[in-house]
Amino acid sequence: MQRIVAAGDRVYMKFFDLDFFRKEAEKEGFELFSFKGFDDSEFEEAIKDAVGLILIDRPLTEKHISVLEKCRIILALEVGYDFIDLEAATRRRIVVSNVPAYCTDEVATHAVMLLLSVSRKLLALTESVKKGEWDYNLAKPVYHVKNKRLGIVGLGKIGRSVVPKARGFGINISAYDPYVSDDIFELLGIERVYEFDDLLRICDFISLHVPLNGETHHMISERELRIMKKDAILINTCRGKVIDEYALLKALKEGWIGGAGLDVLELEPPEGINPLAQLSNVIITPHSAWYSEESLERLKRQGMEEVIRVLKGERPRYIVHPEVLAGKKLRAEN
Repeated sequence: MQRIVAAGDRVYMKFFDLDFFRKEAEKEGFELFSFKGFDDSEFEEAIKDAVGLILIDRPLTEKHISVLEKCRIILALEVGYDFIDLEAATRRRIVVSNVPAYCTDEVATHAVMLLLSVSRKLLALTESVKKGEWDYNLAKPVYHVKNKRLGIVGLGKIGRSVVPKARGFGINISAYDPYVSDDIFELLGIERVYEFDDLLRICDFISLHVPLNGETHHMISERELRIMKKDAILINTCRGKVIDEYALLKALKEGWIGGAGLDVLELEPPEGINPLAQLSNVIITPHSAWYSEESLERLKRQGMEEVIRVLKGERPRYIVHPEVLAGKKLRAEN
């Protein structure tokens, strides 16, 4: 029986519903093997004969890919796929897919929730009540969000979904995305800002919705933080490494910006308590923006359907490097 291997890092492995994946694989005549170790040589041995891989934040390097003898699809069971060596997979002509839209609404909602929570100083007020205090003065100063300006960085599905949610609170919206046409900005009814620095200068809130790559790594560092308004709030629900955390910590301690709401960190899980978590003007959630019971179900189902689709010789729906299909013989979708 042909093998599909599922593997994840020690945090996210728990999200594998192995019974579901095993049952769906067996229905189609495949065996599911769950790899739970962290030794590279053992991992390579486990995957070398696999026809498909399902990964959650489990790094797949060129060396790992070089041992794959039968693999036809590598699935990132999430939106991001920066932990997979895409160039190596392309050279081996292995399809790499992700699950791009299973949690769009959840992440957009979480981003706006963080914006409001940091702006209204929810954490400080809640903690004070838990200590038996009852004094709104502890939150001063708090400012009205209506008519403030939100700058969205990245107008993919999630960035676009943030627009109506933020607009519902009377927030004005600008965005920066050099890869999106003017038509999208017009359709959303938002202001296009052509220079990233200009967006940072004019906005009261900045919300990041970009993939992690060479262009976006540490796109928010000391230079960018010094450009932002003194009371600006930075929101990140995409990837931790788009922000230089050392620079952010310095900016928050020294008052360059007003606060931050983060669902992602450079190192997950953090070793001990991340210093940012000890600041009163920061709210951090544990990479949970994607999660709802409904999104979890969509993630499992859409991900497994993509794997089976490719293994049955059908065209993938969520491929991230379509150039790999050139010359491949695939059955047309019904």
